[in-house]
Amino acid sequence: MTVIHPLHAARRARPRLFGSIAALLAALLPGTVLAAIPAIQRTALLDLHAATHGAGWTDATGWGGAAGTECSWHGVTCNAAQSSVVALDLAGNGLAGTLPATLDNLTGLRLLFLGNNAIGGSIPALPHLVDLQDLALGSNALEGPIPSLDTLVELRDVDLGNNLLSGPLPSIATLTLLLRLDVSDNRLSGSLPSLEGHPDLSVFNVTDNAFTGTIPSLDGLSSLEAFLVARNALEGPAPAVPVPSALVAGASSLCPNLLTPATSGAWDAATGSSPWFLACPNDILFRNGFETL
Repeated sequence: MTVIHPLHAARRARPRLFGSIAALLAALLPGTVLAAIPAIQRTALLDLHAATHGAGWTDATGWGGAAGTECSWHGVTCNAAQSSVVALDLAGNGLAGTLPATLDNLTGLRLLFLGNNAIGGSIPALPHLVDLQDLALGSNALEGPIPSLDTLVELRDVDLGNNLLSGPLPSIATLTLLLRLDVSDNRLSGSLPSLEGHPDLSVFNVTDNAFTGTIPSLDGLSSLEAFLVARNALEGPAPAVPVPSALVAGASSLCPNLLTPATSGAWDAATGSSPWFLACPNDILFRNGFETL
């Protein structure tokens, strides 16, 4: 069972005051010219509605309305001038189908919340969402690889957990503002990326995947509160705890993995297990891949 981080479990629709006023003025003053988002952004929204079976959404209020009304559509938030979509919050709204490639045309987007739905298919490449700060697609049925995140340098929060994603975890080297990364409960494999250069990273969760190799150094991660890598096939020694350490007691997990047992009071405290390696198998059968026999 996946525990959804409180940050993603409490998403709420954002106020849409500008959109409501615009719709009211349009009704009372037929000659009023509404501000409008670019046509390419309107098309991207309509593509999303069509590709994710909008007719079956829990709430599709306003969707498909006349040009100039987009900022009043359920889940859509625009900037003050109503000239660009800046947030899209359709979490837990009954979306199915797949995500269209035209999402990448919402170039002013800062927040993309589509978690807790039934969206399948792959995550489209989003290289032009350079202002995106929060990417929340967790608890869907997404599959295939995670696209490159290199250009999304403003990202603070990434939640792709509880999907069917496979392949490697892409580099996060350019995401120097990253606070939280959750790709747990997927089918990801390969080695873990370097965590160097992420001083503000507070949550790193890759549990329940098929990662191999060693755990990268945690040097410089002085803001790290929760480090969760259990239920993979990682091996070698546990990394040294960051100095200074912000790890919260009992909030991290290192085992089960194939890690080398070694005494560490700091990891005992951080994992809430004494010794921390208690749940890590240390027998030749497991290490040779026969643990399921």
